[in-house]
Amino acid sequence: MDILIMIAQFILGISILVTVHELGHFIAARAFGIRIEKFYLFFDAGGLSLFKFKRNGTEFGMGWLPLGGYIQMAGLHEVDDEPENKVSKGDIGSFRTKPAWQRLIVMSGGIILNLLLAVLIFSVQTAIYGKNYIRKLKADYEILPGEIGLKAGLLPGDKIVALDGDSIFYQDELLSTRILKGNTILTVVRTKANEKVHMHLKISPEIMRLLADKAPTEFFRLGTIFKFDSIYTNSDLKTAGIKKTDQVTALDGKPVNFYEDFLVRLQKNKKKQIQLTIIHDGKTSQVIAHKDKDGHIGFSLQAIHPQIKPMEISVPQTLSYGAGRTWSAFSDNAKGLNDIMSGRVKVADAVTGPIGIAMLFGGSFDWPRFWRLVAVLSAAIAFFNLLPLPVLDGGHALFIGIEAIRGKPLSKTITAYIQLSGFVIVALLAIYVCVIDIIRIVNI
Repeated sequence: MDILIMIAQFILGISILVTVHELGHFIAARAFGIRIEKFYLFFDAGGLSLFKFKRNGTEFGMGWLPLGGYIQMAGLHEVDDEPENKVSKGDIGSFRTKPAWQRLIVMSGGIILNLLLAVLIFSVQTAIYGKNYIRKLKADYEILPGEIGLKAGLLPGDKIVALDGDSIFYQDELLSTRILKGNTILTVVRTKANEKVHMHLKISPEIMRLLADKAPTEFFRLGTIFKFDSIYTNSDLKTAGIKKTDQVTALDGKPVNFYEDFLVRLQKNKKKQIQLTIIHDGKTSQVIAHKDKDGHIGFSLQAIHPQIKPMEISVPQTLSYGAGRTWSAFSDNAKGLNDIMSGRVKVADAVTGPIGIAMLFGGSFDWPRFWRLVAVLSAAIAFFNLLPLPVLDGGHALFIGIEAIRGKPLSKTITAYIQLSGFVIVALLAIYVCVIDIIRIVNI
């Protein structure tokens, strides 16, 4: 069932992203009078489609091969070696007859709409949930890492003080694109022998893939500190003069970090007497706490939760934040590509294929997470299509730029060879990332 939910989320997410991207081209092309012959979600390889209908001269449909989608514009793949020829009546509405600046806008339409979708999603989520500060410069909180956080190198009691060198960030960013992209650096303050040590932990892509099908708390959650709420009159603690202002620092000689940790350890020792290390009147002392017939040990606790609360944000602020998150997601892809090109990061560690993306959606429906991931992927698609590879939007834009500089397009032969080489590169890359995804699954 989990796998079916994962596949359903993946198909839904990809359908949204592809439709929005192609809609960007469609709107721009129609605005300049270019004929759109076909608009398809997924590919109708072999002419086979799940359904189709025709409206205003355009065939709309859904193909059977879920590897993207396309619109077919009149004259898009035609090249005129003699542009001085007069345009015939049959050429009216053809992509190739339009001015270079119009064609450039048409080819950029998908990228622009993908970016706008990301801004919209991030903005709406910000308006609904509000921004949650996880830290200000003087904030004093500790984290309780889950199973995945422990594998990443986090320990109970750590304090995260910077994310990729940024000392002010938001709670949701710790599970957003800035973490999901992997190779993120968390600056952590860890207490060792009463000394505070700054450490830099690199969160690898493999760690975040392990988190894909887990709850966010499996990475970490904020630890809850506590204090005595009341001390029972007939308890050992009352006899020892313990007060509400005193602090518990250890249980049976082992440090106590969090309220949750303290309760778990009490439960494990419910049939035994325990020794508490307490700071009383500035001095550290040990007190034996005996349980009564009901298993109580003479006091109750009050949890002190971190003061993190949503902020009320105006519409301009939500749009600004949405745009900022989109730019962060977009630029992270550029940084990732630069890391690959410079050799700082291996290609196998940096890329994720369709199987890996599906796993990020997870095996349970979590709509906030679903839309956040769609926004991240939308920005990634915008960046990928900007690359100057012939079969991508960036490649078409490159051809248009060359034509504008030369005053005429490249010859049909040269264009055909370049487009073929671009197709081969993209196809090999697609096969490679799929193989990498499979290897990762096998090695888990």
